Amino acid sequence: MRVRFGDRPRDRYAILALIVVAQTVANIGPLGIPAIASLIRQDLGLTLTQAGSFLSAYYVGPVVMSLFAGVLADRWGTAKMLVLGQALIAMGLVTASAAGSYAMLVTLMIVAGVGYGTLNPASTTAAMSWFPPRQRATVVGLKQVGLPFGGMLGAAMLPPLALALGWRLAVAAAALLITVCAAASAVVYRDPPDTTPARRAPGERGPVGAVLLNRDLWLVSAATLVFAGMQTVWMAFLALYLHGVVGLSLLAASRYLALAQGGGALGRVAFGLLSDRAFGGRRRAPLLIAGCGSALCSLAIAFTGPGSPGLWLAPLALVFGFVGIGWNGVQHTLMAELAGPRSAGAAVGMGLALSSLGVTIGPPVFGAFVEWADGYRGPWIGLAVVMAAGLALLGLVRERRPV
Repeated sequence: MRVRFGDRPRDRYAILALIVVAQTVANIGPLGIPAIASLIRQDLGLTLTQAGSFLSAYYVGPVVMSLFAGVLADRWGTAKMLVLGQALIAMGLVTASAAGSYAMLVTLMIVAGVGYGTLNPASTTAAMSWFPPRQRATVVGLKQVGLPFGGMLGAAMLPPLALALGWRLAVAAAALLITVCAAASAVVYRDPPDTTPARRAPGERGPVGAVLLNRDLWLVSAATLVFAGMQTVWMAFLALYLHGVVGLSLLAASRYLALAQGGGALGRVAFGLLSDRAFGGRRRAPLLIAGCGSALCSLAIAFTGPGSPGLWLAPLALVFGFVGIGWNGVQHTLMAELAGPRSAGAAVGMGLALSSLGVTIGPPVFGAFVEWADGYRGPWIGLAVVMAAGLALLGLVRERRPV
């Protein structure tokens, strides 16, 4: 009897490896661009605010695209959407590398972000579709490691490339890597055997209606906006705070940021294992732990100051990365399970749209409060208070055990 791809247990791990690589490579260019922002600023004559806006522009794409992309993944299957998402990111980046103005560059970063808004829901549903419920949060957490790991690779790879070849060729090289990965996805990836895109029964709501009328999905999504906003505020302001207030050198401050990113990569795997194994498939409890830990870290950093020792700052950065970044895979899994298999892609897309909104508005709002308060202590404490509100929303969610 002929053995089809997907019938052997090891095939699912090959698929997972492909998804993790795709998620990682897709983030090298977009998340590495801030590391060469000074070169782009000098070349295009940008202001400091403009040079700091590239990531916010990039995440406009997921805000507008994630829900629609999730619906398409439910309808067409994930294979096409995986390739399409990577192709759009590559196209956005390669054309951005030729941009001659700030307006053109930001517009093309939004195009690349539309690609990421297409890829992320598809890669989540792809990972979940190949594994049983008892492993879902773990595999989605592994998949989501691609974001911080891709960011770390981008920050390491793009600056030396940009210094040697120019920032335009460095960004184009990142686009080339994504193109290669998209081609590999087209050749290798298959949806699980004996599955077809779900068709709704007569009278059944479509995926968009089912998602938008689901109370619990709105509660989780609203809480996710807070979680994502806090995560991005820390990533955007940690090095600035340590350099400007604590008095560290720029290089030393950036090392603590890298430490937080590393903690986040570990946390995404650990929280998935915690949810699947220690909590028996329950998702809400690990998210509550992550939110409480993030709030406590924000309170802790509020009371640091000039001369704070590395023995205090290093664990604080690592712990925040672990809890403040590590929650992501569990949240994706909870959204998909609350919606059910027919609307999983749409539900993940909805969560990504609102979390991307938090990513987009969190840093500028926090920065405005820092300027208004003439210091960081009050805004750090305020961040913890906002997280308490997010935890209250999460506490109202009626979780269903996966089947």
